[in-house]
Amino acid sequence: MKSVQIMMAAGLILAGCQGPAEQAGAAKDKAAAEAAGQTYKGDGPNEQIGEAKDRAAKAAEDARKAEERAIEKERDMIRSEADIEAERLEQQAEAVRKAAEQRADAVKGANK
Repeated sequence: MKSVQIMMAAGLILAGCQGPAEQAGAAKDKAAAEAAGQTYKGDGPNEQIGEAKDRAAKAAEDARKAEERAIEKERDMIRSEADIEAERLEQQAEAVRKAAEQRADAVKGANK
């Protein structure tokens, strides 16, 4: 009884490792083997093709996520640059206002 449970658990774990294309390929291979009157032993050609498709899909998803992270980093950099430029402009504006105030005070003092 315990060995049956272990075998079932192992089967579930292995099935969980297969991607959808690999599982579909295995089902196709199993059906073809049964139709030919043979026992399906796993690792048929369709299953292998499915596994390759699953790996390719995962690689594409990983690449998409990496590109997404790179884009977000670029966006953050653009925002940071804008913040730095805005701060520089604010300081420049403050200097212009201060200089204008000093000139205005000088004009006021000259007219006394």
